[in-house]
Amino acid sequence: MKLSVIRSCIQGLLMNSLIIKLGALDYRSISFEVETIDTLIFQGNAVVNYTEYKIPYTRIIEHKHFEVFGDAVYQNPKTIISKEYSTEWRVGLEPYYPVNDEKWVAICAIQKAGSILAKLSVWWTIGRL
Repeated sequence: MKLSVIRSCIQGLLMNSLIIKLGALDYRSISFEVETIDTLIFQGNAVVNYTEYKIPYTRIIEHKHFEVFGDAVYQNPKTIISKEYSTEWRVGLEPYYPVNDEKWVAICAIQKAGSILAKLSVWWTIGRL
């Protein structure tokens, strides 16, 4: 008896592999603005998220809190921060976040994607979905 096994490796965006069947999805990307600031501590934490509509960035990363701990934080009179901005995704940018809208829900419905992937007897996803 001869067994037939379909193996598929889906690399990168999971849904890019399903675009022919389901259509393209919308994504958001991010960009960063890096600043060196003349202060010991800017925000006191490595990452602070900002969700207020009036604030244009989504988070600030203060890098020294990833590298230095305790009293050592106070030995450098400056700090480096990165402000993260959400941006429209376009070809050439990293697609970080899927847009969770009606189109996403319709295209990404588990039963649709699942029915296609269920036809593959063995499959793996690699990297960001």
